Amino acid sequence: MNKAFDFNPYEALKSILEATSLHIGKNFIKSAADEIKKLYKADLVFITKAINFNPTTKVEVLYATDKKIPKEFELVGTPCELVFENKIVEIYENVNKDFYKEKSTDFQSFYGIPINNKTNECIGHISIFSKEKRKLAKELEDIAIIYSCKIEREIFRLELEMENEKIRKELEKLTITDPLTNTYNRRHFINSCSDLFQQVKRCDIKATLAYIDIDDFKKINDRFGHDGGDKVLIEFSNILKEQTRKGIDKIYRIGGEEFCILSINATLDSTYLHLNRLMKNSNKYFENSQYGKITLSVGLVEFTKELENFNDLVNIADKKMYEAKKSGKNTIVK
Repeated sequence: MNKAFDFNPYEALKSILEATSLHIGKNFIKSAADEIKKLYKADLVFITKAINFNPTTKVEVLYATDKKIPKEFELVGTPCELVFENKIVEIYENVNKDFYKEKSTDFQSFYGIPINNKTNECIGHISIFSKEKRKLAKELEDIAIIYSCKIEREIFRLELEMENEKIRKELEKLTITDPLTNTYNRRHFINSCSDLFQQVKRCDIKATLAYIDIDDFKKINDRFGHDGGDKVLIEFSNILKEQTRKGIDKIYRIGGEEFCILSINATLDSTYLHLNRLMKNSNKYFENSQYGKITLSVGLVEFTKELENFNDLVNIADKKMYEAKKSGKNTIVK
């Protein structure tokens, strides 16, 4: 026999306001699910957002009162699937017998409420499961709809926040990235170099700066045009990225055919060996390309506390790079 469900509508509305009024976004959804679980004397409550539409077959779980609930799941084989026909679903008993994905549970009853957007499209739902056979009071439907409307607004808020965060990150990336090579740009190099210099001054860490110039790049442009020159820069930057030591090196294009590598927690000798490998790989790659032999001149310096500022370090690295050119190119001066 189904168990009756008694509650006080006034107290229920009061609890909604008290439990959720101070929360927005993810915190609101969490507090709403927790309060619904308490109000409906449920064993499990979760709130979802549809992943696909027309029809919706998969949902993302925004919050569940049981951490074992997966972050995403397919609706087929669950009573939740019925809710996405855009209707409130109440099943009084035998949930674990009638839905194959619930067979391993003790759930008897289910109450599902659609979450609709302004065009009355079902964009998610509230699931309420109980291990008892029971029929809910009719007034609880009105309470559920109130929750549903408030949750829809918070889902919209979350999506707007996520979109704004995505735009912010894209704009931030544009300000620090060289558009041709997708390495860091000169502006970010100056900031990074300044920050690293201050870290070296404050802490007992080691860091190096490699100043790299592609030899005779003007001849490449003259022979293959600027499009060809751009392709060489892109392919060379890809070599740099492939050879990057994880957690150690950061690569910057600081102008034209000039690149810099900042390496943290790396000694001068270890970086020298790394650059030697990089030069050999670069030489081998371009020898087998249409551009023929392409070499590098590199100036390598270590951050020291004795220097006045990071500009002195960059100037020293630049001069060593020119020493490498004067000594015959295709070499590293440290």
